[in-house]
Amino acid sequence: MSRVGIDDPITALRGIGPRWAAELAGKGVFSVGDLLACLPFRYEDRRRPRPLAEARAGEELTAFGQILSARLIRTRGRGMEILTVLLDDGTGALPLVFFNRGYLAQWMTPGTRLVVHGTPRLTGRKAELHSPDFDLVRAGEDPAEALGWLPVYEKLGPLTPKRMRAAIRTALAGLDEAPDPFPPALLAPYRFPGRLEALRAVHRPPPETDAAELAESRTPAHRRLAFEEFFLLELGLALRRFRRRAERRSGGYAIDDALRARLAALLPFELTLAQRRVVAEIEEDLRAPWPMNRLLMGDVGSGKTVVAALAMLAAAENGWQAALMAPTEILAQQHAASLQRLLLPAGQRVELLTAGLPAPLQREARERIASGRSRIVVGTHALFSESTAFARLGLVVIDEQHRFGVEQRADLAAKGTHPDTLVMSATPIPRTLAMVTYGDLDVSILDEKPPGRRPIRTVVRLHDQRDGVMDGVRRALAEHRRIFVVRPAVEEGSTGLKAAEEGLREYAARFPEAPVALVHGRMKPAERQRNLERFAAGEVRILVATTVIEVGIDVREASVIVVEDADRFGLAQLHQLRGRVGRGDIKSYCVLLASGEAGPEALARLKVLEETDDGFQVAEQDLRMRGPGELAGTAQSGLPSFRMADLVRHQDLLLAAREAAFRLVDERGEAGVPRALHEEALRRHGDRLRLAEVG
Repeated sequence: MSRVGIDDPITALRGIGPRWAAELAGKGVFSVGDLLACLPFRYEDRRRPRPLAEARAGEELTAFGQILSARLIRTRGRGMEILTVLLDDGTGALPLVFFNRGYLAQWMTPGTRLVVHGTPRLTGRKAELHSPDFDLVRAGEDPAEALGWLPVYEKLGPLTPKRMRAAIRTALAGLDEAPDPFPPALLAPYRFPGRLEALRAVHRPPPETDAAELAESRTPAHRRLAFEEFFLLELGLALRRFRRRAERRSGGYAIDDALRARLAALLPFELTLAQRRVVAEIEEDLRAPWPMNRLLMGDVGSGKTVVAALAMLAAAENGWQAALMAPTEILAQQHAASLQRLLLPAGQRVELLTAGLPAPLQREARERIASGRSRIVVGTHALFSESTAFARLGLVVIDEQHRFGVEQRADLAAKGTHPDTLVMSATPIPRTLAMVTYGDLDVSILDEKPPGRRPIRTVVRLHDQRDGVMDGVRRALAEHRRIFVVRPAVEEGSTGLKAAEEGLREYAARFPEAPVALVHGRMKPAERQRNLERFAAGEVRILVATTVIEVGIDVREASVIVVEDADRFGLAQLHQLRGRVGRGDIKSYCVLLASGEAGPEALARLKVLEETDDGFQVAEQDLRMRGPGELAGTAQSGLPSFRMADLVRHQDLLLAAREAAFRLVDERGEAGVPRALHEEALRRHGDRLRLAEVG
């Protein structure tokens, strides 16, 4: 058998030519190692073959035998091919029946040995095994090779699950021993097996492997490979942070007690303990000789904007410009207004720059920014356009950072020379997701809400309780409340979701005594803003909307939100929508109205929101229930895909891998990282991490 190396191209495997290789390349599989990284998604227990004499209809069966006879017939009517094979193991015989697979007749000949797996069924009075899984056992081969734990793979490009199994078996059989890129000292604390030993064990588990550990990917082999995948990503993140800290600016900020007193005097309230802790963390970053790169996560209403305002004012007081970029004009306008109220007593005028401003006003704003007269700037994507220049940009604040791509964030930062960066998110995400998505950033968490913020009562209602929900809306209107209604789509689509525009007509007809308006993402910004202002002023009592109101809408008098077809949303998004109410001193309510298709699992997810209003707990539950790939609002941007690691099952390994990777870089620097590990991190994650080529 020809030998192959783990880094050899996939065409080194017999049976995989250039055409298949091109298709596999589209799936990210270029080498033998890439193929071996595609792990089974489950295993079938075929460790205990049974005699054919014991075959019973309806009972799962694994057996080994020899073909006595094979017969292929073609029916006249529909032209169906039926291949009937009689398998014998010395204790009895069992017919195997294959439909429309006549090509199997060339292999299914008398004397051929087979391992089969399936569930017999009664045909008349006889048991037959229809379309079983099977493996040919060729002359000289041990049938035990096809018994034991059978790996089951997802289809990969041109490779069916069965072809995957054959290709991986070929690769493992011919795999050359190669040095493990992980130094023994690095792995010693965890008692992991070597890399090749682990690869063989996950694709061909030993018979004694524990069934529960296999089902949950918790075998020592799985854990070794998961640790490796996490470690290489975290190593790249640690190297990226190391390089950023190698950048130097002219000097840190001067932040003394006098400046702190001036900042505190601007606030009409006391900071929470969490805010004071985060402000201290940011102050330490701003005084450092390298640029700040910090993620600020906080639940709805936790006071992130105040923290950002203090950092921006500190930048301005030190002679720098600070820019806050928001994803929508509405949010940018609200930030500009709230910052102006807060910072005007300090003599700082807030500049607003958005694409929606009239051209003459945009031009004037850009002139003030370029000259340095405007030190506090708020805007949208217009901030990083080519026509916008800063005199001395020192601090970049990105709000709702998941709405921006990596390139957009980098474009704004490029307007200055190594500026400090603070990215903010009001969508709490689990710690594990933060470590793999923003792992090179320092993380601050606002986990405390300001005093006086009243809890929101959340209730889940079934589709057939909709009339009762409408009665509740009528009572709320009688109490002079203002109500958000969220619909998941603007137009009727193939999914059958009710459209927001239909909702406008329905609510206007149901509640003629209450003015109703509509906002959605396809409206002209001026019209959308006008409807929001009418709602805030009380001229509109019911505002029907899509998720355009998810962030940046602050109407303190709104006290009820009804989310229709709530099961269509992720929990994090629902939690954000819920945060549109409860901003004033009125007791507030959130009604999650499920669709008619909501099943038990979807309803169980919604119940999480009834039980807690802590966004971080909500995010953790969402991660456990749905997995990282489906989390709305968090997984769409920047989340790497893992082939061997699982963020839910292997959380402890992620923590261990991160600690080990950052300790290695902190202690040895980039030059002290073993070349093999550096190259492997580059190969696996170079595009995402933008690591420099290894010289």
